[in-house]
Amino acid sequence: MATPALQSVANARLLLHQLDYPGAMTAKPVARQSWEVSLKQVDLISSRDNGPGIDTGDILCEGFLCRAALLPARTTEPWDWLAKELPWQEPGLRAVLDEPEAGRRSTIEVPSEGLCWFGDLNGLTTPGSLPDQPRAVLAGVSLLLVGAAYGPGGIGALLHAELGEAITVAIKPNRVQVIGPGDSLALLAARYGTTIEALRQVNPELQDLKAVTAAKGDSLYRLAGCYGTSTGSLRQDNPALMQSFPHLVADGDTLANLASRQQETVSALRLFNPQLARYPASAPLPAGVTIQLPAIGVADSLAVGMELLVPLVEPGDPLSLGGWVLLPPQRVVGLAEL
Repeated sequence: MATPALQSVANARLLLHQLDYPGAMTAKPVARQSWEVSLKQVDLISSRDNGPGIDTGDILCEGFLCRAALLPARTTEPWDWLAKELPWQEPGLRAVLDEPEAGRRSTIEVPSEGLCWFGDLNGLTTPGSLPDQPRAVLAGVSLLLVGAAYGPGGIGALLHAELGEAITVAIKPNRVQVIGPGDSLALLAARYGTTIEALRQVNPELQDLKAVTAAKGDSLYRLAGCYGTSTGSLRQDNPALMQSFPHLVADGDTLANLASRQQETVSALRLFNPQLARYPASAPLPAGVTIQLPAIGVADSLAVGMELLVPLVEPGDPLSLGGWVLLPPQRVVGLAEL
């Protein structure tokens, strides 16, 4: 394999999850991409600068893509993206996944979450492992822009492929936990002040499912607690739980008071009524309009023997030693909130 002209200037590797429909509520990972990139720091994000995709303490970097490789969506080798050699696609441009079933080509779209590793790329090995380099940094990353200033193809599409696509990323220190002995989702959630559901949301590999059979006394509330997920996720993963009945909106009905009467959440009502996704919770709904309400309440007893899909990794299961988990962002309280 010829050495790409850009390889010598790469100073970091990224791992990014590629989703089937980016931005969708039920988007699933269809592939992973490992990128070699050239980055330089342009800003340190303060509490006055944070916003969508960037948080206080993030390091804002700009640069360009040197080469990219397409990896399977699932793996038992957590560091395969740091292997010395990968199936590199066209230098300087994003890797593309051909999906015969859908008849379309897809690639990474922004925003995208993942990992970043700064270190000596010449020190990488095959098979991949986390190199023991004292000056290397492993961190979370958010891909904010890619080729945006030059159209979807970036610089490479207009000028020369070996120039690479322009990218902007936010490096997020302390967003990655290397898994130690005895670590589980429950322990990590307690240690870092987050929830198991939040850990699942930022780690697509923790969203795999398994089948179980409902027992006497099981409800959505009980199963969500047992398996470390939410009632909304259980409904999304199990079409049988999305049964609903029509409700004719009366004068004064709001999402908030309907949710209270149904012992549900506003989020649940929006799940059953996507057209109300951005409707204010306390705003009166248009009278005379028909909406859908959940037929199976979160506290209702489920039918014994009902087949359901629940998260494969349970809250107390030991995680794979030596792997990694991306941590959710921690909310920073500003002075105005104290």
